[in-house]
Amino acid sequence: MTDTTVDRLAEAKERKHRLEKALRRQEQLRGRINENERLIVKLEVELEAEQADVDKLTRMSIANLFHTLLRSKDEQLELERQQALAAALKLQEAKDAAARMKAESVSLGDELAACGNAEWEYERLLREREEELRHSRAYAGELAAMDTEIADRTILVKEIREALTAGRRVMASLEGASRSLEKAENWGNWDMWGGGGMISTHIKHEHIDDAKAAISDANHLMRSFRDELADLERTVDIQVDISGLLKFGDYWFDGLIVDWVVQKRIKNAQDQTLEAIHQVRTIVNRLQSEQTAAESALAGLKTKRVLWIETNRPE
Repeated sequence: MTDTTVDRLAEAKERKHRLEKALRRQEQLRGRINENERLIVKLEVELEAEQADVDKLTRMSIANLFHTLLRSKDEQLELERQQALAAALKLQEAKDAAARMKAESVSLGDELAACGNAEWEYERLLREREEELRHSRAYAGELAAMDTEIADRTILVKEIREALTAGRRVMASLEGASRSLEKAENWGNWDMWGGGGMISTHIKHEHIDDAKAAISDANHLMRSFRDELADLERTVDIQVDISGLLKFGDYWFDGLIVDWVVQKRIKNAQDQTLEAIHQVRTIVNRLQSEQTAAESALAGLKTKRVLWIETNRPE
């Protein structure tokens, strides 16, 4: 790569920086312009109201008589005029600000036009230098090592992300089961206190059935979670079984003993579920931290690679 090309890469990088800065300023300016436009509308309404008050006092009316009794008309008129003037000044300030922002927007447009192809030109020159470094005896090995490290880190980020997604799905199903079991337990308590009967028993078992379905879904998703963790060379052994909850006896042999047995089994099922949620949440939280660290490390490697390409010249 010639010195001229090296200089062009530096220039393109500078223009790319200017482009990114101008884009950020443009976004900020749009927000300020929108806010100022809303302010102008508000101030125009206020000025119109203040001017209306002045106009009222300059016409003879019952209101004039009222103001004359409490305060001289001239004093009241002067007060209203001062308020109208203050509103007019605020409105003019907002309009002046709008004019300045319009001029700034035009200037930004010129800057964006001047740097419009900077990013494309920078990327093109960067790829050109990268290819020359890749075929350089002095630098090819170092570049290949960086690429390998980035590829390995990219795979790790992907594996952690997939495991995290699988874990969150398991946790969502378990939390749904826990909510259903809590509702079932509440209806079971109502049953035991004597306020139940066939209706409360039916509602209770609807919630139990919902919990069973959610647990079944969680156990199915758990297999996928195990597979994803295995890719990270980790294991997890969590299984929830609430199939032993009574149903037939609860309906046909309704009584305190049966109700107590059902409540005990609901409580045991809830304990299992909450313990599973705790275990999965612990793993998910750890994976979240690892994902953040891995993504940060990957971004650092990519930045380091770009800087290395920019600062090294093939021999």
